[in-house]
Amino acid sequence: MSNSFSIGAPELLNHWWRRICRHPIRGGNTIKFDELFDQAAPLIAAGEHARDVPPSEGGRWPVSVILPASTAFLDELTVETAELAGPGHWQTGQLGSAHFTVRALEGYRAEIPADDLAVQRYLSAMRRAGTGPFRMRVTGLTLTPGSVMASVEAVDSAADEYLDRLAEELGPDAWFERPHGRRDIWYSNLLHFTGDIPAPAKLIDWVAERRSLAGDELVIPAAELVRFRLVGGDRPHMRPVTL
Repeated sequence: MSNSFSIGAPELLNHWWRRICRHPIRGGNTIKFDELFDQAAPLIAAGEHARDVPPSEGGRWPVSVILPASTAFLDELTVETAELAGPGHWQTGQLGSAHFTVRALEGYRAEIPADDLAVQRYLSAMRRAGTGPFRMRVTGLTLTPGSVMASVEAVDSAADEYLDRLAEELGPDAWFERPHGRRDIWYSNLLHFTGDIPAPAKLIDWVAERRSLAGDELVIPAAELVRFRLVGGDRPHMRPVTL
């Protein structure tokens, strides 16, 4: 299949990532999840979806503040998604990897020393911004040009308020996402595409049938500051490493 939008030229992935960083998060924002599905389904059907490659310094998979979201429910969905998409794709939604991103802070860094000054500033801002618990609920699945995504909503105002307080406490260190505006959805990517999808119609139909799900409520005690590292094996993925 063709790959008009390879990650070697990341315009497509960057475009849809920018689109999730605009307006206040309220009520799960089902319209945005619908828009993502409608945009992505034709690309996936034509084999023109985006494909991730191992990260490079300063690139995708940024140092980020996340809410860890490892649950059997997301892991089982990820297993099913991977079976439909075919081998080799990154199973981001598995146990120990699934997460909701609060804010990306800087580009990918393969190694970060324990005394890194930027990391110390980030952690200080996180402490000043407060803590959880954060109550989140998975409401369904959708597609993006580069992934299968679980749509999520905040059960109460705690996560949204923390997102805003963190941006304020970071001050100049909030620069990385600032040009894109405020995030307007909560989500967890289950699978990042890395190659061809042998039967795209089956994957699209399966996700379409699960646009609405009665997901479990997750109670997350606190946010974490992480970098990511690529893990191989039978279930490859970019794994968050707590800093």
